[in-house]
Amino acid sequence: MDLDHTSEPFTVARALAAGRTRGDLRSPDLVAPTRGARVGVAQHAVDPRAAFLGSLEELARDDQFFSHVTAARIHGMPLPARLDDEPIHLASPSFTSRMRRDGVVGHRIKATVVEVAGHRVESIPDAFVHLGTSSLTLDELVEVGDWIVSRRRERRLTPTDLREHARHFTGARGIARVHKAIPLVRVGSDSPGETRTRLLLRRAGLPEPVLQHQVRDGRARVIATLDLAYPQLLVGMEYDGAYHRLDAEQFGYDIRRSAALDALGWRIIRISHADIVDGGQRILPLIRAARSRSIGQ
Repeated sequence: MDLDHTSEPFTVARALAAGRTRGDLRSPDLVAPTRGARVGVAQHAVDPRAAFLGSLEELARDDQFFSHVTAARIHGMPLPARLDDEPIHLASPSFTSRMRRDGVVGHRIKATVVEVAGHRVESIPDAFVHLGTSSLTLDELVEVGDWIVSRRRERRLTPTDLREHARHFTGARGIARVHKAIPLVRVGSDSPGETRTRLLLRRAGLPEPVLQHQVRDGRARVIATLDLAYPQLLVGMEYDGAYHRLDAEQFGYDIRRSAALDALGWRIIRISHADIVDGGQRILPLIRAARSRSIGQ
């Protein structure tokens, strides 16, 4: 084992078995992300959290796997920023011992284990349930559910799949939130912002909008796909992420697209993160007014 050029985490036990000494392991070129493991200083500096996670993988038993928030992050699920510093969740099969150490939440659970980017993690439907019973609010869980059923995902699940899977957790603490979230999941909300907008409209008593509605011109050409829309009323809503403002090419495209929609009689309400945070104080009156004008025409 070449300790001078190592970049991947390794265990102290493995290094000693390979003939290294404890003096070697105290080299200033090495860091201990957690007890019993080492990684190169340079690698640790690039991403301390990844070095910690890799060290735990080296120390874990073959039957242990990442779960909850950690599994969700590895799967790529949208998670709120408040969970960025969440401890690593490492699970063990039921009736076996769990890992106990600083920075780790150990679990004993029954789950289907899959491999993602080289990591052993619980499956997407298992992670969805465990997020709902532990870490996420109802709206945050619906955002994850919308991501799971999105058409953009190659191996997406359906709301029915989630409902059937949740039945295996009957009686679990917090499972009521999971059962409440699943009927709110929709195919077509392609970002957390779009999901938040849809839920805001629902709670305001407005009708459920059509998601990803294609607007066509007189020659049946698609000129725009609206995030949310009331097609019969020619009222659409677009959730603008930061890239809409910061990307010059996107900004120019949005202007041309808006002109084409205006020409067809569409009223478009643009929505930002701030509009969701304030509970829709600005946008809900605009949406109601646009709907009323269309109905009255």
